[in-house]
Amino acid sequence: MSKNPDGLSLKSLKRVEQTVLNPQKLPKKPGSYVLILKNSRVQTLTVRRLGQITFHAGFYAYVGSAMGGLSKRTSRYFKPIQKPHWHIDVLIPVFKISSLYLFPSDTRQECQTARLLLQAPGATPIMGFGSTDCHCPSHLFHFADLKKMPPFRKIKGILNCRDAVEISNP
Repeated sequence: MSKNPDGLSLKSLKRVEQTVLNPQKLPKKPGSYVLILKNSRVQTLTVRRLGQITFHAGFYAYVGSAMGGLSKRTSRYFKPIQKPHWHIDVLIPVFKISSLYLFPSDTRQECQTARLLLQAPGATPIMGFGSTDCHCPSHLFHFADLKKMPPFRKIKGILNCRDAVEISNP
């Protein structure tokens, strides 16, 4: 069984409970990530300064950076958010987490990943979401069909990230 640099077997990463409930087991390295969320119904939510946004049923891919450490940044998504700070904090209590892709890297790859998702067939950007500190149109993308989203291995290859980890929520 192959292991990633943080000592986790790939088999142990199949269940979110085994990694997320123990944040010390998530990679502590800096990097970028893609959080895949499922929304089961149309709903309108107020997203901080962006105002009211209608979210359609389907899947949403959110691209974020964690230059202070992937473990620290992403483990917060799996527990109640006490004080919403980021745009994504509005969606976490309402949508279901489907998967989390982690891309350890010392360089910022968040915008490169967002551009990749923006070019994917069937991607609809949620304008301004998660991208107030860069020039990207969005860091959140809606996919009516999850099969239209670029697969994890394609993103991993484009980012040239051998240490990437995919965590799927059963």
